Amino acid sequence: MLHRKSYSLNDLPSRATRRRSPQVQLLASAPSAAHHHPIQEERDPGRVVGTALERAGREPRVPGPHPDHPTGHLVPRLTITSEEGKTENGLELEVDPSDLIGLSRKLSSSSLSSTGSSLFEESEDDLLSDTDDHGKGQYQEDTNLNKPWRKVKTIVHCSPFVVSFKKRYSWIQLAGHQGGFKAGDSGRILKKYSEIERLCFEQLVTDSLGAFVPRYHGMIERDEERYIQLDDLLAEFDEPCVMDCKMGRRTYLEEELMKAHEKPRLRTDMYQKMVEVDPLAPTPQEHTQQAVVKARYMQWRETLSSTVTLGFRIEGIKRSDGNCSTNFKRTKTKEQILQVFQDFVENNKNILKNYLVRLQKIRQVLESSEFFRRHEVIGSSLLFIHDKNEKAKVWLIDFGKTTKVPSGQTLNHRTPWQEGNREDGYLWGLDNLIDIIAAILTDS
Repeated sequence: MLHRKSYSLNDLPSRATRRRSPQVQLLASAPSAAHHHPIQEERDPGRVVGTALERAGREPRVPGPHPDHPTGHLVPRLTITSEEGKTENGLELEVDPSDLIGLSRKLSSSSLSSTGSSLFEESEDDLLSDTDDHGKGQYQEDTNLNKPWRKVKTIVHCSPFVVSFKKRYSWIQLAGHQGGFKAGDSGRILKKYSEIERLCFEQLVTDSLGAFVPRYHGMIERDEERYIQLDDLLAEFDEPCVMDCKMGRRTYLEEELMKAHEKPRLRTDMYQKMVEVDPLAPTPQEHTQQAVVKARYMQWRETLSSTVTLGFRIEGIKRSDGNCSTNFKRTKTKEQILQVFQDFVENNKNILKNYLVRLQKIRQVLESSEFFRRHEVIGSSLLFIHDKNEKAKVWLIDFGKTTKVPSGQTLNHRTPWQEGNREDGYLWGLDNLIDIIAAILTDS
């Protein structure tokens, strides 16, 4: 339970007062003033919190019953301020011991996992895996009820910044990649560094498409790892619902397919994945050898969802209650997609209208974007976010596989793909997506 109310160790009666127990002050890294490219050193707030608590004393002595004070556990205020001593970015936390277990269980339902390239990006080998990596809580209940401070330390050690991030970003676990995101400062998130994605964001800053992507704040270094800083897209929403739609008629680069052709190797693991999904998918020869080559597998897997038939596919949905779904790999018809969208917005037509207007604006900007014309956009997603107030927006995210085409070549993103033309079908997929949402509104 978070309050602005303060409670200091110096307010403790009798023995605690005589011991002059200090107020615990926890230093969090101050937000950097740098806006663009320099790499900035920054300490992990969770680590700083834990260290400060250890310095403050492992288990402060709590006084017994006193006629002027209620019986129960007294918990100190934890004040988090910037290194310059500013209070505007500080946070005061008062924890009620009776709420500790409930709070910890809420924290354990979320995860800090994701990827550098897509919220639900899957590797070449793991694309068909249905495993959901649900996060494990860091809290373990202490059976010694006489030591409530130990429980407080365990929860607060996560750092309020990380707690907030984990609670709001539980949907990131749908990606299936661990450690791709971290909590940042000043309404930002940190995404694992990708040179390709950094170059894209730097170009998008001056492109008309920049208004529809997360704002880029340069690079930063934390725990000897490099990250790019991006705006937290959920910050302006109240109890947001999130959907990730991966755009385009293919999710692999032409270079990946060329490499697979150049070095064909029989893969028994990919054969097993094929037969698990569809026993009739392999050819008689593939059944005999019980293996397939990667190029064949890469092209086959795209036929499972709406990627080939509609130019996009639904990767995952996170609802406002925290429930996440990724079981959309076999969702491929317009009727199925229509039903998913209706369920996603709970048949709220106002939200659908807001989404439709936003998508139409995005399409208009894409058609005139110089960046878009000169890049093959693979594995990128449209991120849909709405909340209980009917606020709804869509952003383009994930540019880890977005590559520039050779000089003099441009793409229209609607031409059917043939190996060598580098067309990705992004706008064709967006056309179909807009038509589906418009059809829902028309039918209603």
